[in-house]
Amino acid sequence: MLYSIFLPAYYGHYKDKQIMEAYKDIGELDLSDLEEDHYVMFSDYEKENLIFTIADENMKSAYTTRTQGGSAIYRDIEMRIDDFSREPKVIERESKLTEPIKLLGIIRQNGTDYYVCIKDKVWNIYASFTITQRFLVTMFLITLLVGSILMFLLSRYIVRPIEEVSAIAGKVANKDFSQIAVQNGEYLEINQLAESINSMSEQLKNGYAQIERNQKRFLTQNVREERMEKSRKEFVANISHELKTPLMVISSQFEMLQHTKSEADQKYYCESIQDEISKMSDMIGGLLDVTVMEHHMESMEKKSLNMKDVVEYMIMKYSGIFKKKQIELEVILDEGCVVLGDRDYIEQALGNYIMNAFQHTDIGGKIRITMKRREKSVWIGVYNEGEQISEREREDIWQSFYMGGSDHKSLENYSNVGLGLYLVKSVIEMHHGEYGMENTENGVEFWFTLA
Repeated sequence: MLYSIFLPAYYGHYKDKQIMEAYKDIGELDLSDLEEDHYVMFSDYEKENLIFTIADENMKSAYTTRTQGGSAIYRDIEMRIDDFSREPKVIERESKLTEPIKLLGIIRQNGTDYYVCIKDKVWNIYASFTITQRFLVTMFLITLLVGSILMFLLSRYIVRPIEEVSAIAGKVANKDFSQIAVQNGEYLEINQLAESINSMSEQLKNGYAQIERNQKRFLTQNVREERMEKSRKEFVANISHELKTPLMVISSQFEMLQHTKSEADQKYYCESIQDEISKMSDMIGGLLDVTVMEHHMESMEKKSLNMKDVVEYMIMKYSGIFKKKQIELEVILDEGCVVLGDRDYIEQALGNYIMNAFQHTDIGGKIRITMKRREKSVWIGVYNEGEQISEREREDIWQSFYMGGSDHKSLENYSNVGLGLYLVKSVIEMHHGEYGMENTENGVEFWFTLA
């Protein structure tokens, strides 16, 4: 179709340019005395299917193409003498390909007018075009028929793996991840599509699994929060109950103190009152620490801290109680451990770790404080020899008001019950760090990171 539509226009444009070049070349010749070399020029154009008829104003032939014959001057010039022009233009064929493209011009040389007619051998072109067109139409129909049959057969062969991949994609859309697409077929594109489908299926499978885990975790968290709320209420109730006992003891001993005159009895009653007040102070202080931590931590000021200085200060602060309990202290500290944080809160968190380790280490036991510099953070761990923490309590110990052990209502050691690790968790989260604990062979190691 392209050949039939565009060939005549292309051929006409090409011939226009060629005929104008030939006319210009003729104007540079001496038409009154053409030589043998000039015929070569005409011969080159005639090979391009051009025909020349040239005569002077007396209709005497100056040059004619050999195939023209004797009637060429009469047919091409005399019959169309009025159509010739001194500024000629190429005359295009009006409609049919059988009409020639021609140029009718007048060239004046040495006082004589020469009539020049140039046209193409349209019958040769028409014959070639007709034969070629018929051949192309025939080949087009044969190719269309054979190609359609081949494409039908091949499409079934090619489409089958695509249909299989499509079926698996449909199953993935319905949350069925039991099948995977074949990735080792003959077609690279289909293999890439299958690989993408399998990758998407795996990601969706993991995503749905994560969603299910999150749902279970949320349910567990809700249950835990309900349990913690219950524990909190029990804790407050127990605190209220326990406050009555030291107050009653203080009241009775103060009354006895007023009536006794023995210095030994007075000293005993004063020490007893002081001990009960100390217990109450520790209990109330812990509650105040939680309240202050939860309400004022967001306003803390973060500064650049050399954690080695902080850790060494905390070791010096607690060295006395370590010696009193004959605890072996091992310290491993890296250099250049600088973080951004609030020193007071970080000291409180580290102090809670150290006191937690102290309380759970027997006389003559071992505590190890380690600080390591990592690529983008500082890791600090406090290890103590002692009893390991059960898997059931690994997450619960970080909750506020949690009291470890089977007897949750025993408040003999209420000075740090349920608050220490919760404070650590709160401080580290506000510093965007991480925290945790690991059971070791002979004890437990609590750790946190700061950036």
